[in-house]
Amino acid sequence: MSALFAALVIGTVAGTLIGTIGAGAGALLVPSLMFFAGQSMQGAVGVTLGMQTLPVGIGGAYLYYKKGLIDIWVVAAVAIGMLAGILGGGALATSGEISPVKLELLLGVVLVVLGGVTIAKTLLGYTTVHPKRNS
Repeated sequence: MSALFAALVIGTVAGTLIGTIGAGAGALLVPSLMFFAGQSMQGAVGVTLGMQTLPVGIGGAYLYYKKGLIDIWVVAAVAIGMLAGILGGGALATSGEISPVKLELLLGVVLVVLGGVTIAKTLLGYTTVHPKRNS
């Protein structure tokens, strides 16, 4: 499978999951691009950031907004925080101060911890169901 075709498949699957369960693009795309499209850690992060700068999420966000499920002020706050974090994290990741191996380990640890917390909260009944929904 060519790297471009793999990237197309990865984008389609990740987009479907992101639109359905809201999983972070980086959490899905970075490991997928690394393992299935042959990207380095920094290359996969760069692709993910480049993809996010385009208005790829507007359609999905509009669907959720129409249903009253998006608080614009929360979106603005998250966007401001993400911009600051992306600039700082990107500078650190591309500075050479952290090896690519350590970056991959950090990604794995973050995914395992977040996945474990999500599973534990759900199994213990601590889910967050939107008040306008029953399930």
